[in-house]
Amino acid sequence: MTIQARTTSVDDTRALGKALADVLVPGTVVVLAGGLGAGKTALSQGVAAGLGVEGRVTSPTFTMVATHDTDGRRGISQLLHADLYRVGSGAEADDLAIAEMVEDAAVALVEWGDMAPGVLGPTQVTCTISLGEGEDDRLLVLDLDGSSMDEAATTAALAAWVTP
Repeated sequence: MTIQARTTSVDDTRALGKALADVLVPGTVVVLAGGLGAGKTALSQGVAAGLGVEGRVTSPTFTMVATHDTDGRRGISQLLHADLYRVGSGAEADDLAIAEMVEDAAVALVEWGDMAPGVLGPTQVTCTISLGEGEDDRLLVLDLDGSSMDEAATTAALAAWVTP
């Protein structure tokens, strides 16, 4: 199942991310795809806020994987935030062991994860973000196929942004 959504500002994209956090389950990897400046980090900041992460969340372009403690809601104790923009191959991405790190009580957000989806584990949600008509408009397409997320709950959580 795919869900299409639209946001109209950076804060709106963060708000959608916060709502998405309400339906994430432990072990889920969210692959964030989209060009530079599409809003991957803004969405990640919203998810982090929705999971109770304290402190600043930025794109881990140079560290590749940042680990953030959450407040433990819904059994999620950690948020892994990765950026594969600088990864040269699938083998390099595999070395980061993202799939293994989310097996227990974590979720992962992987910016540029579409560059190496085969190494990110079996329970992936793909979120493709593209520019909309207005300067701050963003179009988001979430593909829940193969994930363990509840489709009805996800649609309901994102209802304020869902487009037909």
